[in-house]
Amino acid sequence: MRALNLCLIACLSFPTIAKDHQGWRWYNEPRPVKPIPKPVLIPATPHINISTTPAQTPKPRQRTMSATEQMQWFHGYMAEVQNDAVINSTDVDKVTKFMKVSQFIEGKTTEFGMSWKKALLLDPSLDYRVENPTESLAAQTQNSLSREKKIQAVKDLKEKGFGLFFVYDSTEPLDKVLAPSIQAFSEQYDIDLLGISLDGEFLEEIKSNRKNNNTIPIDTSPALLLVHPQTQEMYPLAYGFISQEELLGRFLNVATEYAPNF
Repeated sequence: MRALNLCLIACLSFPTIAKDHQGWRWYNEPRPVKPIPKPVLIPATPHINISTTPAQTPKPRQRTMSATEQMQWFHGYMAEVQNDAVINSTDVDKVTKFMKVSQFIEGKTTEFGMSWKKALLLDPSLDYRVENPTESLAAQTQNSLSREKKIQAVKDLKEKGFGLFFVYDSTEPLDKVLAPSIQAFSEQYDIDLLGISLDGEFLEEIKSNRKNNNTIPIDTSPALLLVHPQTQEMYPLAYGFISQEELLGRFLNVATEYAPNF
């Protein structure tokens, strides 16, 4: 019994033998329960398919150069080849290259000329020589027909009441030289002629004369005017010296209102 008591005393005398140190309190406080952290779910990395095939670059659309663009390019190329050959005149290869370009141009020129001839045969209206032949005998015939048209134009204008004014300055040598030719033209084609003096003096080569006295607003001489006294119409035919043949053509120009003769 004594031994049992000793054991109990020993147990009460050494509290450090307990599982945990209790401190000054005689009872054990409940310890807070630490919450167990929930595992953090890491989202899975999405799977991305990466293609190793290179992207296809769209091919640029090819555009054919226009005829003008082609000629501009060729002119630049030809100039470069020519200049290169001239600057390097001892370089046979560069001179040869220019000769080949020149030969190419000659070939194109020949082809164009033959196509031109063919086109004239396919469409004769394009041929200037049909109406205006250049061969000697045909040209003479054509010139004769043309001259008849001009003479007829003078007659038609005369019948409509038109006459010719020759404006001159009696002190000018050129006016004096032209006067006899104009008077002869009037007589040959039977059209009335009146000389208009700017300086108040008359040329004896002209049969009918009047002083201008600022009646006609003109100060250039010599001058030829086609005038209709009743309607006051006035058409300049020539300023300066002119031949009779050319003057005939001016009558035709007025009669046809300057329509082209080709």
